[in-house]
Amino acid sequence: MYRFKNFKALSVLWLSLFVLNTGIAQETFQLKGNLSGPAMEGSVVLLAYHNGKSFKNDTTRIRHGHFELKGTVAKPVKALLFVGYSKEEEAKTEKRGETIHFYLDSGITNIKGERVVTATITGSPAQRDFAILQQSLKSIGWKVMGKKEALILAKRDSVHLAFLKSHPASQVSFDLMKEIGRPNLLAERYDEMSEIYSNLSEEWRDSEDGQRVGRLLLGAKKLGIGKDAIDFTMNDVSGNPISLSDFRGQYVFLDFWASWCVPCRAENPHLVEAYEKFKDKNFTILGVSLDKENGKQKWLDAIEKDGLPWIHVSDLKGFDNAAAKSYEVQSIPMNYLIDPEGKIVAVGLRGKQLIRHLEKTL
Repeated sequence: MYRFKNFKALSVLWLSLFVLNTGIAQETFQLKGNLSGPAMEGSVVLLAYHNGKSFKNDTTRIRHGHFELKGTVAKPVKALLFVGYSKEEEAKTEKRGETIHFYLDSGITNIKGERVVTATITGSPAQRDFAILQQSLKSIGWKVMGKKEALILAKRDSVHLAFLKSHPASQVSFDLMKEIGRPNLLAERYDEMSEIYSNLSEEWRDSEDGQRVGRLLLGAKKLGIGKDAIDFTMNDVSGNPISLSDFRGQYVFLDFWASWCVPCRAENPHLVEAYEKFKDKNFTILGVSLDKENGKQKWLDAIEKDGLPWIHVSDLKGFDNAAAKSYEVQSIPMNYLIDPEGKIVAVGLRGKQLIRHLEKTL
């Protein structure tokens, strides 16, 4: 039997796209595939989705160019379909298979083409909306993987916002708002995002996802681009009081993180790179830890292990950290880039974004 060695990780990644709701009635779906390419014949097909009650994954094989899967869903859901190559095809292409994302709903969804990545998918209204969005992204040269330049990222954001404006009642828009409702975009395009949010359905805005985005919007209004950074004073690792205003006259990267936060620790190498590159150009970093009192030693150990030479402060109260509450931090990593006059100039920079932003600014 074909084994998907990395499926557990794949499942965890995509589980975050689905909303848990055990009280919604289920409706039956049929997924019918017609893939004529020789490379597809005999391949194992894996479908991953959330049915409104629990995370599901079903498998089958392509026989004579066809496959079929059945199940139930509570509403249109973004699903993942993976077709694993045969050993011969894997050796030839040096790839394990092909993956596509689409919207699955009750009724019949058809996948037709030579290969899964080039197939045409038809079915629910949500899938039709999703196909429109995908085509718009394709028209600007957007690809999911690979290095992204600032221009293509800006074009992608514009495509997303245009779609949200024209499809305010679509499940695709609800999922997209949940996905792109990140602090930097909300801050940079607050007025536009606020209008879009208010036009989405009241039912979605009252949902857990909708309320989360709403809170982020309120934070963006208070702490968006051009707003004054909120001053605070907190003790460093030696117990000395440090104020954000102590750094007035410099560019300061205010970084909220914690030793137990895996994404935060993954960001640290990028921060080290930025610090070493720009520390002599009027730039510094101020780390604010959301560790608790019983995690103080782990905080100190993480600073040493990750090689973080800038100043670190914390009141060791976790998410009740006074600075984090002032900045309405709801998740970490979270950060603000503050200019020498104490104005916020960027929010939520991740990975190489910080270095690219500093290269333009400094």
